Order: sequence, then C-alpha cells, then structure tokens
Amino acid sequence: MANDTKDIIVAILKYLEDSLDEERIDFNKVNPEALGISAPKHSRILSMMIEEGYIDGLRKIPTLGTTYSGYKALEPRITLKGIDYLEANKPTAKVYTILKEIKEWIPGY
Repeated sequence: MANDTKDIIVAILKYLEDSLDEERIDFNKVNPEALGISAPKHSRILSMMIEEGYIDGLRKIPTLGTTYSGYKALEPRITLKGIDYLEANKPTAKVYTILKEIKEWIPGY
C-alpha cells in the first residue's frame, strides 16, 4: 500500500463504506500491518480522521512511553462527512476538477 497519507485515509474510509452491510466490522483489515505503515503513523492518521469527523466508533487509548495514542475499535463506522470526502477524492472527481481548470486556461471556452 502507498505511504501517502491521503491514500491511506481513502483506503480506511473505503473499507468502512464497503463494510456497511457487515454484522461486525473487522478493523484489523486496516491495521498498520495491512496498510503497510508504522503504528505511530496509523494512530496519527486515525486521530486526524476522528478530529475531522470522517470516522467514529473508536476509543482513544493512551500508550505509555510514546507521543501518540492507540485506538480501540468499538463500533467503527464511516460518517456522512467521511462519505463526502470519499466522493470528493474519487478519480472521476479529480479528473473533472482538472478538466474544469484546463477549460479555464483555454481562451474562447
């Protein structure tokens, strides 16, 4: 998996969106090992996602001897704001934005 933070955010959100029909969401499928990132980076990304309101249902767990906290998945879920983030970051949405910018550069359009 890519180490780009936005790609990791999209991967976590996409997994949670795809899991909406599941009885129980296995948050281990988006743990640091599954995403190919370090535990500190994973924790800090989850913290950002919670602060921005993209995900919910995780409890912060202080981790001794570190500058970051761990998270326990109680009822992990994507929020409406998280779904909006996914929509805005779809490849088709990005292409549309680029084409719109190009159109503005070309005289006569």
